[in-house]
Amino acid sequence: MATLATAWVNIVPTLKGAQNRIAAELGGIDLKPAGQKLGGNLSTSLVKASGKGFATIGKLGLGTLSTIGGGITALAAKGGFARALNIENAQAKLKGLGHSAETITEIMANANAAVKGTAYGLDEAATVAASAVASGIKPGEQLTKVLKTVGDTAQIAGMGFSDAGAIFTSVMARGKLQGDDMLQLTSRGVPVLQALSDQLGVSTQDVSDMVSEGKIDFQTFATAMDTYLGGAALAAGETFSGALANVKAALSRLARRPRPPR
Repeated sequence: MATLATAWVNIVPTLKGAQNRIAAELGGIDLKPAGQKLGGNLSTSLVKASGKGFATIGKLGLGTLSTIGGGITALAAKGGFARALNIENAQAKLKGLGHSAETITEIMANANAAVKGTAYGLDEAATVAASAVASGIKPGEQLTKVLKTVGDTAQIAGMGFSDAGAIFTSVMARGKLQGDDMLQLTSRGVPVLQALSDQLGVSTQDVSDMVSEGKIDFQTFATAMDTYLGGAALAAGETFSGALANVKAALSRLARRPRPPR
């Protein structure tokens, strides 16, 4: 038999109406209570298995599994244990340094305020906050401002909050900006020399000489960085990738509210 013509048919699958069909097949059974029960059982089991050290984490983070939607739960839970442990360690460090529960609460609130609206998490800010306070930074407005500057610097340098924080705490501990700390920033495109030049009203060569002579103290360094880079971390949140990172960071902060250790 001769072939008169050839035809192709595109078959495009669709899930339109699938939700109603599935619900009809289930006969109107409400699965929400079962899901909540499963989530609650999972939370209880993990808390018991993890022991006392994870009890607080389990109650705060895993307890929400039975009530939060699947997609958001997965996003918030990812890395949740690591974040919570970092926060616990930071609080323990502050307690070990002799800070009261009230002061620790204030410090954690400062850390949270510093990273709110940025792509950075509370765990990183809390860790840097503990080191900053140990180096003499006062809880309150000063600590919040320093942590915000750390975030701005990290954004411009393309490094993690903790990495930028390590440079700042190094300058704090030494009481002055030295060449190795400055090099870590300038090698990543942070215009430290220009920022200090504008701040002090001298040439960049003069700034370089002052750094070599140990004449740039931490406050001068921090003020210059804040003036020159202030708002960089928040501005990054306006980009698409920044917005996605902000969602994850915000969920991590929701999953773990700052609380002083018992």
